[in-house]
Amino acid sequence: MGITSYSSNTFTDSFRHIGLCAEENKPLEQIITIDDGTGKLYYYSLTKELTWREYTISPEFSTNPAEPSILDIATIIPNIYDPFDVVGYSSKDINHDNNTGDTLDIVLPVDYDFGQDGTKINKGEHEEVLLELTKPRSQDIKQTVRYFTGWKIKTAELTKSISKTNLPPEVCRILEENIYVVPVHTYLSCSTDFEDINPTTLTINWKLYRDINSTINITQDVDGNEIRTVIYDPNNIVWELVTETNNNPAFSWTYNEEGYYKIFEEVVDTDGASTDSETEFDISFGLVTSGNGSIEKPKGVIEVEASTWQLCAIPMKTGYWDKNFHRIVDDGVTKSTIQNIVIDQIEDIYNIPSNQLIKVINGYVGDENIFRNFIPGFTQDTSIHNFSLVFTDEDEDVAATGTKFEIAGFWIKAKALNFLIKWGA
Repeated sequence: MGITSYSSNTFTDSFRHIGLCAEENKPLEQIITIDDGTGKLYYYSLTKELTWREYTISPEFSTNPAEPSILDIATIIPNIYDPFDVVGYSSKDINHDNNTGDTLDIVLPVDYDFGQDGTKINKGEHEEVLLELTKPRSQDIKQTVRYFTGWKIKTAELTKSISKTNLPPEVCRILEENIYVVPVHTYLSCSTDFEDINPTTLTINWKLYRDINSTINITQDVDGNEIRTVIYDPNNIVWELVTETNNNPAFSWTYNEEGYYKIFEEVVDTDGASTDSETEFDISFGLVTSGNGSIEKPKGVIEVEASTWQLCAIPMKTGYWDKNFHRIVDDGVTKSTIQNIVIDQIEDIYNIPSNQLIKVINGYVGDENIFRNFIPGFTQDTSIHNFSLVFTDEDEDVAATGTKFEIAGFWIKAKALNFLIKWGA
């Protein structure tokens, strides 16, 4: 570069110089000329090296919440230190004292890289990011900022490891009840954890308690049949541990004593966070009514195949799926329908909306000569398309005594997954 000179006859004068590059230091030489009064001139000089300073910035950001869970929509809040207002510019005018005449970069100046998620986002200097950070425990976030140094465009980076709030697992269990001379309960844990997709990483612990103050009251109905009723005082319960099983997803128990019971399930994830749940219930022994020593109740399981039409029938006149006990309960009153047997059941067991498993259920019932079309997620339980599984035929087409029942046949069009439908109390 050439030499730039400034001169003045007044030694107190100042001058301003703007450098055009910062590649190397520049010498500044001061020359003073003195006349001694006789016409002789004396020259004095002083040389200094000028160090040119570049504009700098400091990347910075925070998250809200500070430790989000994998289900939170976290806010990434930029807080970049930019005292010279150079972030996002590709050049500035010669004065450098405001943004008039400056040129913005055509690319937004701040990049965010959410490495483990495989997500990269480009934002403005003060623009926030809303994102669900889906990796458990911790996640790296890298902020890259482009800015104008006064001579060129540079980048500065900051990486932070964001700690995550550990979510406790969701406790769940499925009860399968078999009635023999005495009841047998088998509990299968269906607990899940938000961070650990594989449920086998969870530790499942079980405890079974009995209220030692509970008793059995035996009466008879109008036909002389025995009725056994569990009696307990909710204000005077004394729980006694019957048995326990640790680190096992299944728990099975054959009851040898009637009374009021409580099942306790604890679920612990790999980080030590835990959730527990308990359910109280009656146990009374069934009366033996057949020669083989057991009470026979019709029941079964339908396996619905994925991506196909399947013809089904369920011979249930009354009963419904109980979402609290995760099983079918027959109260002898509630009519069994597509909604309260099929839809409520699969949504409870699989914990997803039924329209992700079933496209449509088409049924045809008896003398009505009407097709029913149940569409999961759309058809209301009060709709005529929520048809009964067993139809009561009250016409007199054929002389007959007694009530006539017809099991409704229906077609299920499944989506991409196989699933099971249990029936029978």
